[in-house]
Formats: sequence, structure tokens, C-alpha cells
Amino acid sequence: MNSKKSLNNKKNLTPIFVGAIIGLVALFFLVLFLIQPSSNENYFGGDISVTGESLPDLPVNFNRDCVLFENLNYCQQLEPAAKMKAPIISGTDLDGNSIKSNYDSPTILLFLAHWCGHCQNEVKEIQNWVNNNGKPDGVEIFSVITSVNSSQPNYPPDKWLISEGWSFPSFTDNEMNGVSEHFGVRGFPFWALVDKNGQVVTRLSGSYTQEQFEIILRNLIQYDSETN
Repeated sequence: MNSKKSLNNKKNLTPIFVGAIIGLVALFFLVLFLIQPSSNENYFGGDISVTGESLPDLPVNFNRDCVLFENLNYCQQLEPAAKMKAPIISGTDLDGNSIKSNYDSPTILLFLAHWCGHCQNEVKEIQNWVNNNGKPDGVEIFSVITSVNSSQPNYPPDKWLISEGWSFPSFTDNEMNGVSEHFGVRGFPFWALVDKNGQVVTRLSGSYTQEQFEIILRNLIQYDSETN
């Protein structure tokens, strides 16, 4: 008699245990979902989004000096994303203002990591060029702060750019580096050159001197005028 009662009690408790386990599992996944960083929130809590097809990776043996040749068609022969529609970035800048890469004119997107020594030198080079020559006519430039890491030097990156007197609007990537992933970023600094039709001209990895920066500007403008 007692054994029957005990068996019945166990049967009665089984659904309770199963229900409790299911509830705990559901709660675990809910908490996991809630603590995941939002893809539409940048590292500092502002807005960031990227739309459009992700770009393929640059080949490892890509010749970055092709951009210094007068004819950028050579770059395009090496660039798997050549003439693809560039992903459009929307978000807020370091002051909270809304910005967007509309590609209404030839555009340079410069991806920067605050801990990258070459990025720090590049920002100085470009800003010195701007201080001496003014903002370039006919080319829009955005920087994209990405791969933010609070344990690395030169953090926070917004204060770094402000201290350099950086003249260009800056997007900040999300914690998953979604924007840089979308553009196939490989190394820093990383450049994406886009024409006024929103098509990728070429991407580049590495830093350039002021003189080379001026050549890049000139060649991008010339390419855009000849092809559009």
C-alpha cells in the first residue's frame, strides 16, 4: 500500500520537476538574449546600422600601391568588391548628431582602431594635410572607430580623435564590429573608396603619407569624373 502511494507521489511530482526545468531553461535563454549587445547600438550607446550586401575579403596579396597609379582600373582588377554597391552606414557621430554615408559624392571611409600605432600616425598625417590645405573639395571623408577595447592604449577613442583635432565625422562600430565585418576590414587603418554612385572603387589596408593621401584624393576624383 505504501509503495503504491510512493509511486503515485513520484508520478505527481514528475510534471512539476519537468516544468521547473523547462522554466529554468527558458529563463536562461531570456537572460542571455537580454544581455547580448544590440547590433544597432554603437560602443558608446549611440546609434549605428549598416545595410547592404557584405563585401568579400581582400586577397592577402593585394597590392595597396595600386591606388597611387593614375588609373585605378588596376586596383579594380585585384579588388573582388569592385563596382559592388557599398554598404550604407547610418548612426550618430561623437557629438550625438545623425550622420549617414549617402555617397552623394566620391567618399572615403577610414576604419581606425584606437590602439593601432599606424592609425594614430595616419590621423596625424591626414589632419596635418587638412590644416595646411583645408578639407578636400569633391571628396567626403568619414572615419569609423572600430575594434574598441578598454584594456588597450589610447582609450577612449573619442577623446583621442578630439585631442588630434580630427576634422571629419566619425561613426562608432558596435561591440560586435558589425560595420567593419560588413566591409571586410583586414588590418588597420583600412580604407574604402566609393564613387558617387555608391559603388566600391577599391579598398586598401595600411597607412599613407600626406603626399600619398593627396594622390589618393586626386585619383579618386579623376576616376569618378571619367566613369560617372
